[in-house]
Amino acid sequence: MRQFVSMEEAFEAIEKYASQHPIKTSTVPLPDAVGQVLAEPAVAQLSIPPFNNSARDGVVLSSTGIDAAKRGDTITLAGELRAGDSIETANGLSGMAARIMTGAPVPDWGAAVVMIEDIEFSDDTSFIVKAIPDRDAWIRPEGSDITSGLVILKPGCRIVSEHVQALASSGVVEVTVHVRPRVGVCSTGEELVDISSGRPGSGQIYDSNRPFMNAVMQSFGCDVAVNEHVGDTLDEMVNFLKNAMEASIDLLISSGAVSMGSYDFVKPALEAIGARIVFHKVKQKPGRPLLFAILPNGTLYFGLPGNPVSTVVNCRFYVHYALSVMQQQKQEVSIKLPLEAGIDKPEGIAVFLKARCVRAHHGASVCALEGQESFQTRPLLEMNGWVVMGEREGSAQSGDMVNFYPLNPNGLPDIF
Repeated sequence: MRQFVSMEEAFEAIEKYASQHPIKTSTVPLPDAVGQVLAEPAVAQLSIPPFNNSARDGVVLSSTGIDAAKRGDTITLAGELRAGDSIETANGLSGMAARIMTGAPVPDWGAAVVMIEDIEFSDDTSFIVKAIPDRDAWIRPEGSDITSGLVILKPGCRIVSEHVQALASSGVVEVTVHVRPRVGVCSTGEELVDISSGRPGSGQIYDSNRPFMNAVMQSFGCDVAVNEHVGDTLDEMVNFLKNAMEASIDLLISSGAVSMGSYDFVKPALEAIGARIVFHKVKQKPGRPLLFAILPNGTLYFGLPGNPVSTVVNCRFYVHYALSVMQQQKQEVSIKLPLEAGIDKPEGIAVFLKARCVRAHHGASVCALEGQESFQTRPLLEMNGWVVMGEREGSAQSGDMVNFYPLNPNGLPDIF
């Protein structure tokens, strides 16, 4: 077991072990895949558009028809083409012009489409062109958007509803995704009272970590299969760990009981069941007592400090990173933003600062909020991200560029 590792060393260790425990995959119907991470490439089954079609209501002209239009001739329609007509129907028309609707197939002789606004009809079957079109005007070429056989979505991408539009259009009926990771959450401490149990008594506080961990795991695309509170005894924690291993979960997190107090029993409980403790304590603030271990059955385990903001930070960055690695996702990249005001920071420790990104006439900038202690939750209501500074960095001045991460690792802060 390693103690007091750097932030970088912690991420490296998590990547090493998380990559050895990939989340299982399953092939599912496309509409059911939203929110899950793609495990195999999604390949277009047909081109978009699948055939040359009209981008406007109007008249399709042949090359001869364009020449006639330039001379100001009255042109006769050979027929009408509507969306849903077959390509064979379109090619079966003979002549130099046909009325055409948006989305209808363009005949193989079609050289351009004239918008209805640029047509003057003499009667139902003859017209003159008021504005001569360029060749290929208002024709959507086959495959101009997506080409059949093209990889249109790569593994590691979390599928959103907009992806479904493009995938369905190109004939992707089902996709292979990582199944939703099964996770367990656990809070510890005799002082905790469930939020649904009425007001806390003397010396008690609400159990806020467990509902948070449950919520954040769901926001990460997980199914929470275990959700429990454990009292301050070694036996209770040992029994909880044994039961959790029987629940076939991929990852387990607990809050509290990882520091140096008389009732901090997570580490002894892990040792009692034969878990491998990879590291304990990270050179960071908040959340220094973070513990990472591998349970005997291979389940990844994170022991988070009990202070609420420590739990939030370690879930947002370390637990999310483990889940990303287990699902082949790319490493998250920070947004570089200038500071509105300076930050005092000692070297030798990484810091995660509650922050708010704002937009002004000169562009976006970020400020660290008041209330950075790990027990202070009010700034969580005001912030839209985190400023993260590594242990080699010292104090920063106004205007210095810093690393900003949005609250939600799957999206940008609300100002963008």
